[in-house]
Amino acid sequence: MTRTPQIHLMIKQTMDKYGIKGKDLAALVGVGAVHISEVRAGRRWVSPEVFAALLEGMDELAPGSRQYFCQLLAGRELTGEAVTIGDKIAELVAIANDDDIEKTLQAVASRWKQGYKVDTSNSTNILENEEPEKIPDKIGV
Repeated sequence: MTRTPQIHLMIKQTMDKYGIKGKDLAALVGVGAVHISEVRAGRRWVSPEVFAALLEGMDELAPGSRQYFCQLLAGRELTGEAVTIGDKIAELVAIANDDDIEKTLQAVASRWKQGYKVDTSNSTNILENEEPEKIPDKIGV
């Protein structure tokens, strides 16, 4: 059985690799140095807000450290390429069962009937409401 590394060990590994001192990070984030030490040891955890601040602080002290931590967490090298919603949906469809596919197609058809269209002119893929196109009531499977 393979054991998944714990997040506190990834934080410790990242700080060690990049030479980030707990007292420097603590001062930047606004928590006590003892708190950072306890997080590294896995004896204490932090709120999501403080966790985000820790990652930001590590990257401020040692650029590249946040990406390294994220790579440890993901278990693979991150390329920095943007992943689109379409990419994520394609991954999910590849592993979906027949019921999931049917529900997905129904959701897509419903969304299409409502007249929503993906705005491809910007990178955030914001949905804009437009006049609905004429679509048949039933889609043959």
